[in-house]
Amino acid sequence: MAELNFKNRTLYHGDNLDFLRGMNSETVHLVATDPPFNKNRDHHATPDSLAAGARFKDRWRWDKDVHEDWTDGIKDDWPAVHGVIAGARLAYGDDMGAFLCWMGVRLMEMHRVLRQDGSLYLHCDHTAHAYLKCLMDAIFGRQNFRNEVVWGYRTQGVAMRWWPRKHDTLLFYTKGDRWTFYPQMERQFYQKPFRHTKQDEAGNYYVDTYRRDVWDHDETRPTISQSPERTGYPTQKPLALYRRIIQASSKEGDIVLDPFCGCATTPVAAEQLGRKWVGMDIWDKAHETVLSRLADEGMLTEDKPPPQFWTKRVHYETAPPRRSDKNELAAPSLKLRTPRAMEPWQKLTHRQIVHVLLQAQRSNGNVICAGCGRELEREFMELDHIHPRADGGENHITNRILLCRPCNGKKGQYLTLRGLLRENKKIGWMVDEGLAQMAREAARDKAEWLRDNFDSEDCRALIQA
Repeated sequence: MAELNFKNRTLYHGDNLDFLRGMNSETVHLVATDPPFNKNRDHHATPDSLAAGARFKDRWRWDKDVHEDWTDGIKDDWPAVHGVIAGARLAYGDDMGAFLCWMGVRLMEMHRVLRQDGSLYLHCDHTAHAYLKCLMDAIFGRQNFRNEVVWGYRTQGVAMRWWPRKHDTLLFYTKGDRWTFYPQMERQFYQKPFRHTKQDEAGNYYVDTYRRDVWDHDETRPTISQSPERTGYPTQKPLALYRRIIQASSKEGDIVLDPFCGCATTPVAAEQLGRKWVGMDIWDKAHETVLSRLADEGMLTEDKPPPQFWTKRVHYETAPPRRSDKNELAAPSLKLRTPRAMEPWQKLTHRQIVHVLLQAQRSNGNVICAGCGRELEREFMELDHIHPRADGGENHITNRILLCRPCNGKKGQYLTLRGLLRENKKIGWMVDEGLAQMAREAARDKAEWLRDNFDSEDCRALIQA
């Protein structure tokens, strides 16, 4: 069993990516979370409510919300994820691409911290559902998709020109082929009795059946303004909804994580059901809300003392936990086949490798594509692997090459560079085989020179230029 480097009932305040990266691998049994939906608007809490003052933006821009190290890491280690993001940018726009990149780096970490028998429920709606499903397939593997749970409701206005959009979706994935699941039952009512019917207190006839993946008109209905559990938080979900998830996909004593815990619905539901929990949120009042909701639910003492009574049991942290495991990255399925210590020259950044290869493959002010021999401007060139990562290829410069965008797209995540050359000849995309070979040889010579002279002043000057 993996070593825990965090305490039960811990609330982390700040950017959840930092906290997720600080958690030891394979320590969490269940992730149940309700992240932003990419609704292209700002959310505000109800005035004079417990959550008064809470607000968060749910709009995304590629130039402001995406970090270069995210895109570099995704492209190098998660080519399928990179493909989903690139496709979303083309089909929908940069805002969806930015949202998926922002979510992707976090979902990768959630996948890493899940145990091998762990599960994840991702709450979303029609806005980004289709894209998030593709993103989850790329990270968890489509074979580990279990359910698309539809949660129906009747609140929040009407529509006159299309069917009212009255459901959210819960994407249920597991990390592997063995996971915890306890089937839930529901009552199906009938007008007349027959062999297996029962009667409830009101005299209605029903049979107990296994609950389907459509949840509507039951105890999970949304919280309304008059609801006792209503906090005023703009995207609050009902406790009954997350209790059902936690009951079905964990057992008592398991660890439940919510990286977007907001008004503490998941931590409260986990506490009610005897699970351990960890919550994360960037909202300043998250800590106060957790304590207040636990008190309101009667989970402190019988006489409900002030929330401060629990401050010794609910741990409030602003610094990430410190890893005590092997500190593996969030791409365990794509690790090198024979891991070994890396030499300094193998640790060049994405930007440094591109800079060196631009010098090697340059010709007449442009850059030669090593796949087709075209001479193009630098903006049309992309860094790729000679031997793909999916086949155990490494990230260092001796396994990297610059290709034009069409060649990079054709090569994908499975073709070797040699396979790309064969394909280009076959379909007539090859323009100048001699130039393409010259670019490959120049890139190889430059990479080998850098490897052999890494400590020299000339090499340092090249890298830092």
